[in-house]
Amino acid sequence: MNAFVMIWSFWMAAAVTRVSPAELESRLNRTDSPVVVNLWATWCAPCVEELPYFEKAAKKYPGVKFIYLSLDLDDAYPHQINAFIQKLGLTGEVWWMEESNANKYASIIDAQWKGSLPATLFIHPGKKYRKFVQGAMDEGAVMREVEWLVKNKSY
Repeated sequence: MNAFVMIWSFWMAAAVTRVSPAELESRLNRTDSPVVVNLWATWCAPCVEELPYFEKAAKKYPGVKFIYLSLDLDDAYPHQINAFIQKLGLTGEVWWMEESNANKYASIIDAQWKGSLPATLFIHPGKKYRKFVQGAMDEGAVMREVEWLVKNKSY
C-alpha cells in the first residue's frame, strides 16, 4: 500500500461525521447491536480524562459499537475535532452535533438531561435497555456498564 493510500485511509477512519438532531434520533433508533454514546467536547477536561476508558472498553469488547458525540461549537468542526481525535487515536465513530441549542436534542438523549458534560448513553436494543449517566465515569464504571451490555446480549 502506498503512503498516500495509508494516509487517506487513516484520515477517513478518523473523520468526524456531522449529525442533526433528527439524524441522531434516527441512528440511535436503528441500531441493532449494543451501543455506547459518549457525549463530550474538546474543551471539557473531565470528558477528555474519561475518553481513554471508553477506548479501552472498545478494544476489549469489539461487539459493542462506540460513538463519541462531540458537542463542540461550530468553529471546532471539522478541523479542530479531527485533529483532537487523531491525537487521542479514537477508534470509534465520531459524530458532531450540528445543533448548538441543547433544547433541540437533549430529549433525544434522555428526558432528564440538561446538557451537562460529560454524559454517556448505554443502549441495548435486544433488551430494550437505555441507561443514561450524567457526569464523568471512572474506568471501573465504564467497564461494568459495557460488560453488562455484552453479558446480556440477545442479538
